[in-house]
Amino acid sequence: MKKSLLFFLLFTGALVASCATDRPVATVKESARGYEKLALEHYNKGDFQGAILFFKKALSEDQKVNNLRGISSDLHNIARCYLNFDLLSNAEKILGEAIEINTHINNQSGLGDNYSLLASIKTRNGDYDGALELLSKSIDMYNTAKNRKGLANSLNNIGTIHIKMGNYDEAFNSIESSISIHKKIKNHGGLGAAYNNLGYLYELQEKTEEALEFYLLALEEDKYIENSLGMSGDLNNIAGYYKKTGDFEKALFYYKRALEVNRGLMHIAREKKDLKNIIDLLGSMGRSDEKEIYEKALEELEEV
Repeated sequence: MKKSLLFFLLFTGALVASCATDRPVATVKESARGYEKLALEHYNKGDFQGAILFFKKALSEDQKVNNLRGISSDLHNIARCYLNFDLLSNAEKILGEAIEINTHINNQSGLGDNYSLLASIKTRNGDYDGALELLSKSIDMYNTAKNRKGLANSLNNIGTIHIKMGNYDEAFNSIESSISIHKKIKNHGGLGAAYNNLGYLYELQEKTEEALEFYLLALEEDKYIENSLGMSGDLNNIAGYYKKTGDFEKALFYYKRALEVNRGLMHIAREKKDLKNIIDLLGSMGRSDEKEIYEKALEELEEV
């Protein structure tokens, strides 16, 4: 689907005020959070199109009772989906609405989330200085709200940007601070992301043993909370490590495990990537018969 058509389908009605309701406010809010829960389930599986449909349903419910905190959260989540569709200007526009509401109701945590997401947009556009400035603002908001999870996530994101800028010492310090906070609050998802970041940083510095150690730690954290999308990335990182070090058998093992996870998620793009990696390895290993099986699987996916 072309991006312009996708945006039309996703955006139409997202900000339109919903019809009034005779249901009690508490019931409507409960319904909104139910839709939000369903949306997050889709989001965490990488089904961003399914997620946005349920986030819009949550938004519609919150609009019916003028639940400003809920509306700002729904808008933020819709913007997250746009970001994953690479509709950056649309995500930024939606975030502007969320920031306006959160400023009005003095929702510091919500503003921290908004600025952090805006920083991700800046990062995608290559504006690293702008992203760091926004993340600094998000940290101020999270500190005011005493939101340690948000604070730790922003610190990890700062580490990511410093990696991109080649500032490895600054990156290490930010990621280490993030890990320390995530450990204290037992945020396994945040730890998985931070461990992955640290593994990548070590890999860039050719500290291969340390890189593998943190990739494996990331996998354990994501397995603990059954974060399949995170596990898929972890398995690919581990496979890539073994491929780079010349251990093709172990690399093949982990690429196959990643493929299993992505098939379960029905994440076609990642399936294709896994299949291409497996085919490449089998070719290098001279296992032509097995290679043909995976080539056929890739051909069938390409026809979807």
